[in-house]
Amino acid sequence: MIDLDNPGELKRLDPKDVIGSTGMFVSQCRQIWELAQDLEFPEDYKACQNIVVCGMGGSAYGGYVASSLFKDQLKIPLVSINDYHLPAFVNGKTLAILSSYSGGTEEVLSCKAEASGNGLKVTGITSGGKLGDFFKSVGVPSLVFDPRFNPSGQPRLGTGYVVLGTIALLKKLKFLALSDEEVNKALDELEADLENIKQKAKNMSKKIFGAIPIIVSAEFLAGNAHILRNQFNETAKSFSAFSHLPELNHHLMEGLTNPTGKKLFVLFIDSDLYSDKLKKRVKLTQDVVGKNNISFDKYKPSGVGKLSQILNVLSFGGYLSLYTAFLYGQDPSVIPWVDYFKKQLEVGN
Repeated sequence: MIDLDNPGELKRLDPKDVIGSTGMFVSQCRQIWELAQDLEFPEDYKACQNIVVCGMGGSAYGGYVASSLFKDQLKIPLVSINDYHLPAFVNGKTLAILSSYSGGTEEVLSCKAEASGNGLKVTGITSGGKLGDFFKSVGVPSLVFDPRFNPSGQPRLGTGYVVLGTIALLKKLKFLALSDEEVNKALDELEADLENIKQKAKNMSKKIFGAIPIIVSAEFLAGNAHILRNQFNETAKSFSAFSHLPELNHHLMEGLTNPTGKKLFVLFIDSDLYSDKLKKRVKLTQDVVGKNNISFDKYKPSGVGKLSQILNVLSFGGYLSLYTAFLYGQDPSVIPWVDYFKKQLEVGN
């Protein structure tokens, strides 16, 4: 097994510096938050009655986080769209947040065309490409950023840009009440805890190695489970799944019985900020998992507030999937099957 404390071994497996990008998560957050300070939206944007966040893969992360983190604040529906087409309910009172790190994601560009054709209010996040050109050509308030804190060049390693960028747009539109002081405090707390996060991720990766990770979370951390599943898939080249409490208590536990001989590892994303009912459910669910002879552990983020804990788990997940990739001897930057699929999709077009 590779030595995760040996920089030389890690460098051999990581020629594109994914570990460097992972360590720049806080810098990405600070950069995009500062960029958003100058945005000014027309008043009709602030009168929208629903929001669709259009994004694929890592570019969709902001919608997952925002809908769970701000469930108690958002007064209008927010729906994530991971498809070519917008839902039938959209109209001139809909805000479309178009999110594509590269600016060339075909599903997002398809949604962009439908949003423009149906009179939706549009904004978004991108590093450039066709989407960036669109924002500039029509003068739409948006976040077109320079990805200088992502040396790997991999869009899915730009998590800070996408997640905090989405939150920044919602704040500037006055759909959220979130102060700069809250954001800076959360980022300061994360920065101070970074070495601890990395060590915990190393230790957890050794427990997960060789098993299928099942991520369980609840309430404001629900979006993190979705993201961590994706990170295990792309970075570690590992099958993974996620489920949320309390919903999983009504079905998934019965599914732990068969087939026999399966090798699962359940990772509970816990929090002292969960409601009392959910805290009890976490403990009882762990009891059921253990009684089914399935290995499990928990990760409990530090941080005094929900935003701080969200960011902590995002950082932890980035390192956890990265160290798991190293244990499997994988180059964490490459996505050969995704690349193959895209090439085959282009055949005949």
